[in-house]
Amino acid sequence: MSLIPRRLPLAVFLAVQMLMPAAEAAGKTEAVVPKAEAEAGGFASYRLANGFKIILAPFPSAASVRVELLVKTGSKQEGYGETGMAHLLEHMLFKSAGPRADLKRDLTALGATWNGTTSTDRTNYFEVVAAEPEKVDEVLRLEADRFIRASFTKAHLASEMTVVRNELERNDTDPGSVVMRALQRQSYFWHGYGRPTIGARSDIEDAPFEALQAFHRKHYRPDNAALIVTGNFDAQRVLALASRLFAEARNPAEPKPATWTREEPRAVINRSELFLPAGTTIAASGWKLPGMRDRSLYAFDLGVSAICAQDWGSLRKDLVLERKLAVSAQCRTQIQPDYSLLVGSASAGKDADAEALGRALREHLETAARQGISQEQLERARQAELNGYERLASNHESVASLLSRAEVAGDWRLFFWQRDRARDVTLDEVNAALRKWVVPTNRADVLLRHGDKPEVPASSAAPSAQELVAGGNWPALAQASDPIPASAAELAKASVPVPLPSEMAKAVLIPRKTQGALAWISLNNDYGNTQAFTGRRVACNFGSSLLAYGGAGLNRDQLDAKLEALQAQWSLSLGEITLEVPRKNAEAALDILLAVWAKPSLPQNEFERMKAASIARLEAALKDPASVASSQVALRFDNYPDEHPNQPWSLERQLAAVRAATYEQARQCVADLHGVGRLRLAAVGDFTPADVQAVWGKVAQLPKSPVPYERIREEAAPAAVDTAPIVVSMPAKPNASVVGQALLPITDDSPDFPALRIAAKVLGGDADSRIWQRLREKEGLAYGAGVSLAGRSFDPRSSFRLQASAASPQAEAALASLKAELARALKDGFSEQEVERAKRTWLEERKTGLRNEKGFVGVLSAGLENGHDYAWIAQYDAQISRLSAADVTAVFRKYLQGAPLVWSVGRGE
Repeated sequence: MSLIPRRLPLAVFLAVQMLMPAAEAAGKTEAVVPKAEAEAGGFASYRLANGFKIILAPFPSAASVRVELLVKTGSKQEGYGETGMAHLLEHMLFKSAGPRADLKRDLTALGATWNGTTSTDRTNYFEVVAAEPEKVDEVLRLEADRFIRASFTKAHLASEMTVVRNELERNDTDPGSVVMRALQRQSYFWHGYGRPTIGARSDIEDAPFEALQAFHRKHYRPDNAALIVTGNFDAQRVLALASRLFAEARNPAEPKPATWTREEPRAVINRSELFLPAGTTIAASGWKLPGMRDRSLYAFDLGVSAICAQDWGSLRKDLVLERKLAVSAQCRTQIQPDYSLLVGSASAGKDADAEALGRALREHLETAARQGISQEQLERARQAELNGYERLASNHESVASLLSRAEVAGDWRLFFWQRDRARDVTLDEVNAALRKWVVPTNRADVLLRHGDKPEVPASSAAPSAQELVAGGNWPALAQASDPIPASAAELAKASVPVPLPSEMAKAVLIPRKTQGALAWISLNNDYGNTQAFTGRRVACNFGSSLLAYGGAGLNRDQLDAKLEALQAQWSLSLGEITLEVPRKNAEAALDILLAVWAKPSLPQNEFERMKAASIARLEAALKDPASVASSQVALRFDNYPDEHPNQPWSLERQLAAVRAATYEQARQCVADLHGVGRLRLAAVGDFTPADVQAVWGKVAQLPKSPVPYERIREEAAPAAVDTAPIVVSMPAKPNASVVGQALLPITDDSPDFPALRIAAKVLGGDADSRIWQRLREKEGLAYGAGVSLAGRSFDPRSSFRLQASAASPQAEAALASLKAELARALKDGFSEQEVERAKRTWLEERKTGLRNEKGFVGVLSAGLENGHDYAWIAQYDAQISRLSAADVTAVFRKYLQGAPLVWSVGRGE
């Protein structure tokens, strides 16, 4: 039963009204009384006098809170010369605001995960923090400062413009992005959806600062914005504070900008041909559809789900598995407020016939739509859709995104109305919608075709959002669960070792009532040894992946259908079985997976599909300077015996090995190694130790691996390395990747490792680090820049990596800045202030990460292998809390001073 009374939102509203006079009498603030606007599913919305909306969606069992500032303006509202301005403004609003010099720095200090995104219809800013009232209060204050007191400058624009331009250049060299933006332009004659959000280079580079300010004043107004808060929070406290903070916002004298442009139905097929040295071939088509408030869209979407499902839909079977025209094929409904789009795409190797590929894609989708789907297919697609909605009870962050999308379409309660449509649309509605919209004269693939009175589908005016949700009565979405442990120490106490009658098996359990009554099971099977894998890594990787494609009399379609009916998400290979499923279905789902694992079918057509996809991926990588440079760097650190399973290979060698791999080799690898080796069993959910032992009882009946398990040992980091710089240049690549790579003789169990971790964080670990602040914020050289440290648990071969992504002409400047920051750190060390900031941020991020219930089972399983369980994590963090600047500096110099460091640049010529 839910902990949220159905009338809670009204109670919150009345409580806030009672608080306001007291606050006013105390002289703290002028009384601000929000108007209760709507309730649904345990959620509620309120409206301030200035038009600002506050939407509260409490999830009392959650461990975190998500706060979103939603501005209902995106690229759709941009005018001539303003393309990309909504997105550019999103970047600007992470700069200064009111008393805040750097919003990203303030968010990082709170341990928040944060971001901002821009779409055609809206811009949003959101962050997730631990469910602590003081942190939630501070985030509300920060968002109010961002919305009301943004103070971005010309200097900010000059710095960030190059970052946004760098993002544009990255998109311009990504084949998928280029294709999708072209399809977007071809699909709309007049509507703003035809303008990609990133904008035109000329507008990004040349738009005056005053124009950006004017765009901000025009659109960032309280009657065009909303605050959405989800998770575990005090609704009374949040509503009172948010109302007071955002009531200060004022609307300009001009009325709120409106949009009225509509698409005219016309018989036309638009076509665009693109040429790009991408190493791959892609075909895509789009069919224009009605917007989010049209009931038929949801019938259409279920039909598309049946045709396009990756595991059981007909599109992939036809193009990839049977005719082998493509290495991948997919389609989906892109649901948007004004107009939606059916997008179909297929990709193949660089030498594929693009005309044939596109023709096959279009013909399949139009034929499938004309023929319609069966009731059985509809129910399977419907079940998958409803499974997704049911999982939202334990994922308030995803609910927030969907509420935001619905609010932009007119009313956040459309979220519930849409869910109802998934339940009640009929087969006749589905097939009528498919036949109406998926026709050649409604397609973007520029050719004008003559036709006598062609049929052109036209959508009628959609009802208002308020009409659709009027009278809706939805039960509370959130459900009760056990409180999330607040620390690693608490999780360590909650972890229960489960004794098993085997030296080759270990088990551990966290018994708890989870959000959404879900359960997680991880069966990790450590198998094989160095000798068994030597010379056959490619074949064994293919063989291991094939286990997921059926067995025990079930093909992949049937396997998926059974597990979808049980609402399961899963993975299956020689080395693991992972399962997320409602607790009530856990035993049934696990039995299916164990049976398939024991008797896999290893279909040859899936092997051929995987092989073709790998070849296409490697051929594309050979055309990418960053990938080639990265491969060359890895070879510099190769001190393994030849054919060792972990030996780095060049891209050319990888491609040759994949081309040479055969189905028989993959099948033989499974035959040689299949079976239980050393088992690690972890579970989270409403289980008892006896339940876990019962799982082991089933696993113990499985065949044993004929090869004894022995961990594949890494070579220690080499002391001598060729450190000559690597530069890879290729034509038509405006974006560069700059990397400095070192392998260090240390494991993550070393007493020195926590200090090295904090050194990496200060130098380049987050948005307040030295490298980010210099390359991104001050110099505007890089879209992304920082340091990563990847520790190895058993062998001293940990990776330390400095990196930046920059425009190709700025590659040398970015390289110089990275080198300068490394040299400064080695020479001057780190200050106490920097180290204390990094320690606080690390511990706050850890606190947030530890509250991710879904991640518990992975930590438990890893801990059974390397000892890094929650008790180890608690001890590790305690070590970090005791570090001084002198400790961090000394360890950093110990491992990086004189360490062989290979610098590489992959860029355009």
